[in-house]
Amino acid sequence: MAASWKTSLYIKQALATLVLAVILSLLLSGLKAYDTLRTEPERIQSEFEQVLSLVEEPLAQALFRYDPGSAQQQAQGLLYHPAIEQVIILDETQTVFAQAHAETAAPVVGVAWLSNFLPSSLVVARDLHYEHMDVTLGRVILSLDRAYLAEQVIEANGQLLVQNLVKDMLLASLLSWLFYWLVTRPVKQLTWALGKIDSTHNAAMPNTFQRMHRNDELGHLDMAFRQLWERLSRALTDLDYSHQHAKAIINHAADGILVINEQHTITVANEAASQLLALPLESLAGQPLAILNMVNSERDIALLLSELAPESVMALETCFVHEQGQTPVEIRATKYCINDEFETVLLIRDLSESQAAQQQINRLSYYDPLTHLTNRTWLTIQLNKSMKSLAPGQNGALIIMDLDRFKTINDALGHDLGDQLLVHLADDLLPFMPPNVTFARIGGDEFAFLWDPIRGEASESNVTLNSFMQRVLYECSKVKVIQGHDLHTTASMGVSFYDGGEVAADTVLRQADTALYQAKENGRNTFVFFQESMLQLSSARLQIERALHRGLKENEFEVYYQPQVDVTGQLIGAEALLRWHSKELGSVPPSEFIPIAEDTGLIHEIGKWVLHQAMSDVARWRSEGLWRERWRISINVSPVQFSLFNLVEDIETALHETGLPAELVDIEITENMLMNNVERAIEKMSSIRRLGASLSVDDFGTGYSSLRYLKDLPIDRLKIDQSFARDLTADVNNEAIVRAVIAMGDALKLSVLAEGVETQIDFNCLEAMGCYTYQGYYFSRPISARQFRDYCVKQLRVKEN
Repeated sequence: MAASWKTSLYIKQALATLVLAVILSLLLSGLKAYDTLRTEPERIQSEFEQVLSLVEEPLAQALFRYDPGSAQQQAQGLLYHPAIEQVIILDETQTVFAQAHAETAAPVVGVAWLSNFLPSSLVVARDLHYEHMDVTLGRVILSLDRAYLAEQVIEANGQLLVQNLVKDMLLASLLSWLFYWLVTRPVKQLTWALGKIDSTHNAAMPNTFQRMHRNDELGHLDMAFRQLWERLSRALTDLDYSHQHAKAIINHAADGILVINEQHTITVANEAASQLLALPLESLAGQPLAILNMVNSERDIALLLSELAPESVMALETCFVHEQGQTPVEIRATKYCINDEFETVLLIRDLSESQAAQQQINRLSYYDPLTHLTNRTWLTIQLNKSMKSLAPGQNGALIIMDLDRFKTINDALGHDLGDQLLVHLADDLLPFMPPNVTFARIGGDEFAFLWDPIRGEASESNVTLNSFMQRVLYECSKVKVIQGHDLHTTASMGVSFYDGGEVAADTVLRQADTALYQAKENGRNTFVFFQESMLQLSSARLQIERALHRGLKENEFEVYYQPQVDVTGQLIGAEALLRWHSKELGSVPPSEFIPIAEDTGLIHEIGKWVLHQAMSDVARWRSEGLWRERWRISINVSPVQFSLFNLVEDIETALHETGLPAELVDIEITENMLMNNVERAIEKMSSIRRLGASLSVDDFGTGYSSLRYLKDLPIDRLKIDQSFARDLTADVNNEAIVRAVIAMGDALKLSVLAEGVETQIDFNCLEAMGCYTYQGYYFSRPISARQFRDYCVKQLRVKEN
């Protein structure tokens, strides 16, 4: 029972309810008895007033007759009432006429105590009158027994107390049973279910619980328990996952991980640390730090870790020594506190690969990976050293060399072949490099030779320097056979002297580069020494180059059109000609900016723009009915643009975007661009023809060795260069060439168009020779798109009239 009292909520509740019911019942009965005692005098007075009413008349008669015996008899009769203790009858003189006294037993202790709550004297008295007489004959006095009255109160309230006590105890039992059914039993079921939660984390509650307590507080408690358990289960799962995840990360980390306690003993180690230390993983736990056999450590690592402040990081590079040799490592240590104990984690990274990579990076920083020559960075370092180390009177020289038209070869035959050409050239030049010359590849097809110092004077007449550069040019001009291709290359060279004065290395490089551009302007395959007068030329070229970039962004270019006509003067098409109206430089001739655009690679973007703009204009005029289906728009393609692999794609894209039929387009190429690689040129021209466009050879007659390939080229028209079409009557050689070209065109069924027709005489001579299509100032200068539209309108009006 003692155990049940301590452990059972139901027993505790039942006992508490029972005790409370008894206490309340006793308290309420006591209050009822007290209330009865408090009102008892009034009740007694009322009751014995009625008793006196019964004996009033007989006693009045006894007094009137003066009959003491009868009065005594009435007094004795009144004593039959157990509550009357004494009866006294007084006459009119207040003298005892008769009296009677009842014998009483000693009251019970409880009754005597309770009687104290009644008045100390309980007396009921009444005056006696005779009937029909208003005279007082005497007085009757009744003295009541307090103990008897108290006993009557106890008897009456005792029964009520027993009844209430039984009723309250029954009610308490019913409430206890109800509490058990509604609270204790469901709580026991909930407790039992939670105690039986299986590995699936599900609590199986009885059906009665779900049915009876789904929406009440116990049901809410069950739901809260379930939600709490779900969250706890998820937290436990996440914690377990986190633990397993952290364990997996540590075990599979590429870097070694060691956890050290305050006693400098290893508590955790991973496989990577085991491999770095060349020790079994299972033997590391519990080992002291001394097991880390390191070299080149200035201080003992245990001392370093002791001095390491919490939450700070220490880095250390050292080597682990083991039987297989040494392993360079980087150790990063961090100290932290967990449960008032300090631990230190060591992250150990193998530096073997990074050190090897660093060495490779250093090599790549100073050496060209293709030719294995030093690069621009190394050359600049050596140039700075040379300028600082030159003695008074000594001079150095920087030579920059660039292969002529290497971009054409690279684009036409591919970058792989171009790379092989550069390697071949470097290998050919290396054997005869003087000891005091640094040979470097400084980018693309540019090479540099740094002389430190030169022999002789710093002048253009320096024999040693001239002989060296002549030898280099000779080696570069030799035919080089690469992948079955015979490559003819030349080089241009620029030379700048320095004496270690105030001139910076960048200035020397810029001067040599300026001289190189001048060598290219002089016709290539030569060398030029820097002169101060070249700075202006270099500055102008740089200005045009910057303006070209800006011109593309700000749409400063415009396409002009020069009409092409037949012998009757009727329009047969037009040639699209590029014009540049720079906001900074004004009108710049194509002969000035086209070569720079080719050298800088901008010719590709400019060429794409011309293709799209010319086709857009013609497509618009065609939609307006101003361009006839037999007319052709001729669009020039520069040699560099023709060599690009995506020229055919650019033409196809422009046709698609503008909607212009390919049959209305004529692509003009120069004769010289066909000679670098005839087979590749024929392949590209055939691709253009397959799009539906026609092809013309511009400036025909100015090239060399072209006649042998002419029959194989997929072309539609020859354009006689303007230098032959002028002054035909004065120069018999020009006349002979023009006649030969016309005859060749007739034989090969090619149309022939003469450029540069400026006079009536030129026109008459060409017509007489059999050339019937023309282009030149005699018919029209190149005009803007708006003017050409007006020209077309006039042509159509003339034809209609």
